[in-house]
Amino acid sequence: MNRAETRQQLVDHYLDYYALAQAMLDDDDDARDVVQEALARTMAMPLLQKPVEYCYQTVRRVAVDMLRYRMRTQPLDEGELTYVSTEDDNYAALLERVRKVREGMPTAMRALLRLRYEKELSYIELEKLTGLSAITIRRRLKEAKRMMKEKLEEDI
Repeated sequence: MNRAETRQQLVDHYLDYYALAQAMLDDDDDARDVVQEALARTMAMPLLQKPVEYCYQTVRRVAVDMLRYRMRTQPLDEGELTYVSTEDDNYAALLERVRKVREGMPTAMRALLRLRYEKELSYIELEKLTGLSAITIRRRLKEAKRMMKEKLEEDI
């Protein structure tokens, strides 16, 4: 397959790449940026046997990188930072409440939370370990955090 055929195949799948990026990022501009980057990386590669599949993987990787970047650079609301000493009774009580809430969650959710936040595994590592897609992992973690927040707010 020559460069022109490869380029045409990639262009034919543009909307599919965009849909994948959009589903992962929930942002139109970021999805377009991810697809553009993935297409550029794919076209820069020497002739590939399966350029469409390679580009799908690249879209996923670039989107995960963007999500990681977002997680590291999220701005904090003004009142969001409060200092709590680890020796403070309130901290110990809060930590105990979090443990109880987490133990009341389904086993799979609890395991995913531990792997991501205690063992600090990346989404790619979680994908390999669990066999789930990055999107599924992201959604399940988001649901677990939402459940924990609701349970903690109920206890107040």
